[in-house]
Amino acid sequence: MSKELKVLIGKEKIERRVKELAGEIKSSFPPPFTVISLLKGAFVFTSDLVRNLEGVEVDFMRLKSYRGKRRGETAITLEPELPVAGRKILLVDDIFDTGESLEFAVRWLRERGAEEVRTCVLLDKEVEKGTSLKPDFVGFKVPDYFVVGYGLDLDEKFRELPYVAYLKE
Repeated sequence: MSKELKVLIGKEKIERRVKELAGEIKSSFPPPFTVISLLKGAFVFTSDLVRNLEGVEVDFMRLKSYRGKRRGETAITLEPELPVAGRKILLVDDIFDTGESLEFAVRWLRERGAEEVRTCVLLDKEVEKGTSLKPDFVGFKVPDYFVVGYGLDLDEKFRELPYVAYLKE
């Protein structure tokens, strides 16, 4: 089975939207706040986003819920190093599909005393959600494709692509 990639969102369109998102964030959730990037998928998006924000701290959190294309149970494999209690948090993720991973992370941060948690996702996949949570900031809505690139992967491949593509098998 060979995989063909089709560009869904080009590099320039992503660059423009990330700058717009940073503006939206600054106007409705002014710094200072702590950006927590969900690894591994959101690291590219987060790095571009924070270059367009001022007065933020950055930390990381890692959840594991996928093995290849199959969803498993969500677990934390890396906690943020900075304390979250009493802080305003912007939680950044790559893709909002069922929403269960993002909801898990938001709940975890709130249980540890975060003052406020807002969410920002690069992609909102047009699928039935497993949660009532809605991201506060969304880069793009995308159809129900398996997408890769710009940090998103399939078995650790394709993260380096400067665009978002879908796999056509």
